[in-house]
Amino acid sequence: MSVPNLVFDTPLWLSLATTGVAAIEGAVIGRQGRSPRYDIVGIFVLAVVLGLAGGISRDLLIGNTPVVATRTPWYIVTVIGVTLLVIVAGRFIPPLTGMWFTLLDALTLGLYTAIATGYALQAGVSVVGAVFVGVVAGSVGGVIVGLLQGRTPAILVPGVFYVITALVGSIAYVCINPWSSAVAAITCVGLVLVLRALSVHFNLGTKALPLMTRADGEDSPGTEDR
Repeated sequence: MSVPNLVFDTPLWLSLATTGVAAIEGAVIGRQGRSPRYDIVGIFVLAVVLGLAGGISRDLLIGNTPVVATRTPWYIVTVIGVTLLVIVAGRFIPPLTGMWFTLLDALTLGLYTAIATGYALQAGVSVVGAVFVGVVAGSVGGVIVGLLQGRTPAILVPGVFYVITALVGSIAYVCINPWSSAVAAITCVGLVLVLRALSVHFNLGTKALPLMTRADGEDSPGTEDR
């Protein structure tokens, strides 16, 4: 039985759906945020960042220019469409909590990671470099949104597994890819989906490391709270 390749044979509707879900997340963050309050431009910027930053960063890292998001109007049109939807009907959209949102978020993370890792390998990037590209593409949107909101990005502080799930998925991709890139893509997406869901359900995550201290018990320079 032929296994579809989610990386190189991704149907346009699936790519747009992935972009749309991520953009909805960004727009809802702006629409439901209490502080600060965003105008229409701010909400659109958050939607663009979460919807397109992963693909744009992937293309820039591997030299795939012009970036895919600008080769066809549909990616930007999708972001505009979902942003307007959230602005008009945002009050009827449930909060970004619950397993339904976790699964959607994990699916987009897995797809971004798999596609970026596969594109990087095809571009001749090293295995380590391909994993790096995959992880960056999966997480860069959230980092930028955190910085725009004036807070520490979630990937830098203790919390449930996110980047680590992308890392595991990307490593699985490069390990399986020599035998079948199609199976590698499905495995990557599946692992990210399952690991992300389990980490949220069982509250599994990273822990803060202890501060570095000198022999006299005083904190080493540079270890003060930031």
